[in-house]
Amino acid sequence: MRAIYSLAAAAALCAAARPAAAQHAAVPAHARPAAHADAGAAAVRPLASYRLAAARRAALPTEVTVADSAGALVASYRLPGMADARPMVVTVIGTDVVLQGETPSGVLTLQLYGQNDADAAAPVEGRWSRAGQEGSLHGRATR
Repeated sequence: MRAIYSLAAAAALCAAARPAAAQHAAVPAHARPAAHADAGAAAVRPLASYRLAAARRAALPTEVTVADSAGALVASYRLPGMADARPMVVTVIGTDVVLQGETPSGVLTLQLYGQNDADAAAPVEGRWSRAGQEGSLHGRATR
């Protein structure tokens, strides 16, 4: 799996080559929902997907997807039994990917260790925190 940050940088360069009229209005680089309602929105290109193993027990997302949308990193998650994905904010800190999103139980933070490394290992390890609770994450990359 290639580095998420590197792919987003390449996508940003491609977006910069388009005429100014074809580019979206300025949006904070750290947050945009993965699903767009307007028909003229840029295509969202998935970069990585994760399945989290201990998700049901702690009411954590079962599926997390990180994508490129017009050169900006975006993410979404699904809780167990949820039909629609909900947006998350993506931050890259060194080789870790940090995701934050609002859940019915409060703001959830997921830190996925080493997932911005081109040589990231297949098993996914990390930490989660929400409303004063925290724990370890285990899962696998599916893309």
